Amino acid sequence: MPTIWMQAAEAAPPARAGCGGCLSSAEGPQCRAHVTGEACAHPQLAGQNEVLAQLLQELNRTVVDPEAGRGIVDLQWVRALRVQDGEAELTLSFAPVCGPAKELSESAFQTLRRLLPDTDVYVRHEA
Repeated sequence: MPTIWMQAAEAAPPARAGCGGCLSSAEGPQCRAHVTGEACAHPQLAGQNEVLAQLLQELNRTVVDPEAGRGIVDLQWVRALRVQDGEAELTLSFAPVCGPAKELSESAFQTLRRLLPDTDVYVRHEA
């Protein structure tokens, strides 16, 4: 089973240390994704840890890139997942028009909808 790294969306990193995917700067830790444009290995998460872990594991198991043969979490394509106040919002790091991206986005939406039947589900893209 793959390791799923979790980082709270609302928690600021400590002044002298980042999540491990951060780069040092005069202003403090900076997210590698913002500095270099690389995908962030640590998605921003908000909600109950148990629920988030279950959702990320299922997304990684069921939403698999056919070319890479790996799940979207392992590929670091999940930028954020928020499950709060009757809503689930998943942010992916690819445009819905690239390769099999439309099918991957739809599969992610359907997976979240299946696991959270009484929740409004949104899938966004940052590319």
